[in-house]
Amino acid sequence: MSLDAILCCPSCHGALGETACRSCGRTFSRAGDQRRFVGAPATSTDAKFQSETQNGTTFTGRLFNLGKSIVSSEFQPHDHLKSFLASAQGLTVELGSGSRRLRPGIVTVDLFASPNVDIVADIVETPLLDASIDNVILDSVIEHVPDPTAVVAEVRRILKPGGQIFINCPFMLPYHGYPKHYQNFTRDGLEHLLRDFSQARVRPAFGPMTAWTNMTAETFAVMVGGERGLAYVLAKGVAMLPIFWLKYLDALFVRAERSHRIAGMLCATAVRP
Repeated sequence: MSLDAILCCPSCHGALGETACRSCGRTFSRAGDQRRFVGAPATSTDAKFQSETQNGTTFTGRLFNLGKSIVSSEFQPHDHLKSFLASAQGLTVELGSGSRRLRPGIVTVDLFASPNVDIVADIVETPLLDASIDNVILDSVIEHVPDPTAVVAEVRRILKPGGQIFINCPFMLPYHGYPKHYQNFTRDGLEHLLRDFSQARVRPAFGPMTAWTNMTAETFAVMVGGERGLAYVLAKGVAMLPIFWLKYLDALFVRAERSHRIAGMLCATAVRP
């Protein structure tokens, strides 16, 4: 399917011309195959650090990636996103994709322009037609938007009846401003967020030991090394070395129903009625 077949004006949902909405006149631009509906947002220290690590553009970013490959604080006994993708049929969109593409054929939308982003837009105001998408992924993104309820309502608008939403979001994990960090979510919070969907299911993704390991290392890194610089990376590496292996206990703990109370991250799936 051509990307143009599912695009519309993010303001009025009218038909698009070459560089403007035919109804309200809102303009957009193109850079190759990429459509841009917003300008570059203001960056933060955390956003700059994320870009450095994702793209490996600085020594600090490369060192962080090397350390993470050896002593990562994150462990998922089961990859729920991978399972969701394995069963997903039809057209899938990832909102807030960052610089990655999970697999060929997925339409990517992000606030920051990068080579793997198809649509540069605010995900609270997506340039996608009503009931045009089969699956929507929000992976580690709703904590970064000021109004997650509006984002989920937008997902409901673009999903076809019977379409599925997948959410990964932190609960007991520390602040990370990409570009800002507004909130974390409990199981109750996610169930409330998905109240207009059916078959909502919320489960731990990262368990309690991943949460403890991450928070312990992050506390030492921030208090000793500061925010997102070389000293931070070195301090976090030192803190992780003696404790990173404890995360593997989540292979046992995350199976307990009560683990949602102190899980590092929760995931949720639901169906649009």
